[in-house]
Amino acid sequence: MKLIGVPDISGHPTIWINADHLVSVQSILRTGERAIMLEVELKIDGMPLMRINLGPHDGRVAAETAFTEFLEQLQN
Repeated sequence: MKLIGVPDISGHPTIWINADHLVSVQSILRTGERAIMLEVELKIDGMPLMRINLGPHDGRVAAETAFTEFLEQLQN
C-alpha cells in the first residue's frame, strides 16, 4: 500500500489516500476577473467526488503548470 498526500493551496497535504484507490484526477479552470482559478477534482474509490482549490494563477499557462506540479506531487 502506498499513501499519497493530497496537497491544498499551501502545498501541505490535507488528506492521505491509498494510491490504489485513486480513480481519476481532473483539472478545472475557471476564468475570473483578474485570474484563472484552478481546482482539481479527485475521484477516490468509495468516496464522494472531492475538489481541491489550488488558487488563482495569472494565466492559463501558469494554471496548467500548477496542475502539472500537483500531478508530480501525487506521483512522488
